[in-house]
Amino acid sequence: MKTVKKKKKSVFLRVALLAFSVYVIVMLVQLQLQIGEKQQQLTQLQEETRRQATLNADVQNKTDHYERYLEQRARERGMARPGEVIYKEIPEN
Repeated sequence: MKTVKKKKKSVFLRVALLAFSVYVIVMLVQLQLQIGEKQQQLTQLQEETRRQATLNADVQNKTDHYERYLEQRARERGMARPGEVIYKEIPEN
């Protein structure tokens, strides 16, 4: 009688171990798929960040040059900054 009980425990333990192993394998496969998706999203976001940084640098460069351009145009029209004195050379005839 003891051998029958021992066999039943052994079969139950093996089935439970097999079920747990299948569960772990399925979960690992799902996690690998999720990791792959997240890595793809990360790559896309990094590329978008690079493009945005390039765009920001271009806009900053244009802004710097535009301020110089505006200052030059204002000086040509005789304008000055507050507290600044403009000296003009008068040619002799």
